[in-house]
Amino acid sequence: MRQAAKFWAQARQQGQPTAGDKTIDGDMILVAQAVTLAVPNLVIATTNVGHLAKFVAAELWQNITPR
Repeated sequence: MRQAAKFWAQARQQGQPTAGDKTIDGDMILVAQAVTLAVPNLVIATTNVGHLAKFVAAELWQNITPR
């Protein structure tokens, strides 16, 4: 959660908040979990690429094909 809070603050400082002033949203929690895993070539499948791609590789789930 601390990492999520750091990402939340970073987004706000860049003028691109992903949630309200006093809430950490699921996007930042998901990003923090993905970064903490430190999995090479990790891509988050999502419909919300805009918020996630600022911090971690993200792609529309429809565009991801199995390898």
